[in-house]
Amino acid sequence: MDILTIGTIIKKARVACGLSQKALAEASHVSRVTIVNLEKGKVGDIGAIKLSEIAETLGTPMFSTGEKMDFVKITLSNINTSYKNSMSASDLEKFMLSGKIQPGFEGQVMHLIDETPTSLVAGAIKQLSAKRNVNAKSVWKNLAHVATEIKSPNKFWSAIG
Repeated sequence: MDILTIGTIIKKARVACGLSQKALAEASHVSRVTIVNLEKGKVGDIGAIKLSEIAETLGTPMFSTGEKMDFVKITLSNINTSYKNSMSASDLEKFMLSGKIQPGFEGQVMHLIDETPTSLVAGAIKQLSAKRNVNAKSVWKNLAHVATEIKSPNKFWSAIG
């Protein structure tokens, strides 16, 4: 597979996730110029590790078994750890679509915003967007708004347009 094909796959996944090039760069620890050049197929020697991290951030692992992952389920198992009340898939969907924190789930929301890997969030957003036929960018904006409200120290959220 050549770099132009890889760049096209990355761009398609980024757009499907509703992320800007700036946000993907921030989450992947590369420059925006690297993302722009990668998507145009004009990036020099990017290396497998950086390329893998970019793909992983989008919930599109380069090295996968080919099985579809249930990102919502995996995200829930990550954010429900150590909490008395468990957030359900419908609770998570409701939160992500509205940006409103339901009473009793403040801990899970903080965990989602501050500690959950971007790749899980991206995968869950992509899955939810496809299921509910909603714009992924609006879901990202909901989460970024909540991150601002709770004063998240995670700088990634400020990169969401």
